[in-house]
Amino acid sequence: MTTSVERTSAHTYRVREWLRRLLTYWTLIAIVSAIALAIFADVGEDVAEKSTGPFDNAVRAWFLAHQNPTLYKIAAALTWIGSPNVMVVVAIAAGVWFYRGRGRSKAGVIVAAPAAGGLLAGGMKLLYGRARPAGAMLINERTFSFPSGHAATSAAVMVTLCYVLARERIISWPAAIAIGGIVPLVVGLTRLYLDVHWTTDVVGGWTVGLFVAAMSAALYERLRTSEPHGGEGEAAQPAT
Repeated sequence: MTTSVERTSAHTYRVREWLRRLLTYWTLIAIVSAIALAIFADVGEDVAEKSTGPFDNAVRAWFLAHQNPTLYKIAAALTWIGSPNVMVVVAIAAGVWFYRGRGRSKAGVIVAAPAAGGLLAGGMKLLYGRARPAGAMLINERTFSFPSGHAATSAAVMVTLCYVLARERIISWPAAIAIGGIVPLVVGLTRLYLDVHWTTDVVGGWTVGLFVAAMSAALYERLRTSEPHGGEGEAAQPAT
C-alpha cells in the first residue's frame, strides 16, 4: 500500500511535469503577444477618441518642468542611439555575426525585426494621424505622433536580439531581460523629455515593438525545431 507521503510526492511530481510541459517558450510568446495587443488596443482606442489629453498633458508638463540644457543634450544623444536608423545598423551587424556563426535563418529573424517594427509603426501613424507636441518642431520631427517609431523599433530590435542571444546561450536570461527592457525604456523616456511625443505614443510604440519581437521569437522557435538539436517542447528555463 502507498502511504500518504508517497501519494503526495507522486501528485507533486505530476503537477511539476504538467507545468514543465505547459510553460514552454511558445506559451511565453503567446502571453506576451496577447498582452501587447491588448494594451495597444486599449491605448489606441483612447487615442482615437481623444480621451488621453489630461494624462498626456500632465506627464508632458512634468517633463517640461524638469528640462535643462545638459539633460536635453544627453536625451538627444540617447534618442539618436535609439533611432530607427541606428537600430537597423545594430540589427544588420548582429545579423551578419549570426550569419557567420549561427546560420542564415537566425540572422534573418534579427534583421527582419526593425523592418517589421518600422512598417507597423509607420502604418499606424498614418492611420491615427495624431499631431506631435510643440517640442517636435525644435528638432524637425514632422511625422505623425502615434505610435512612437523610436519606441517601437528599439523594442522590436532589442527584445528580439536579447531573446535569440539568451536562447542561443550567449547571454543569461537575467542579462537578456535587463538589456531588452532597459534600452527601449530609456529610448522612450528620451522622447518624452525632448517633448517630441506624448506618453501614450511611447506606450503604443513599446507594445508594437513587443508584439513584433514576440512574432520574431515565434519564427525563431519554428526555425529552431528544424535543427538536429532543436528545442521543441523544451521548458522555458533560464540559460546558464
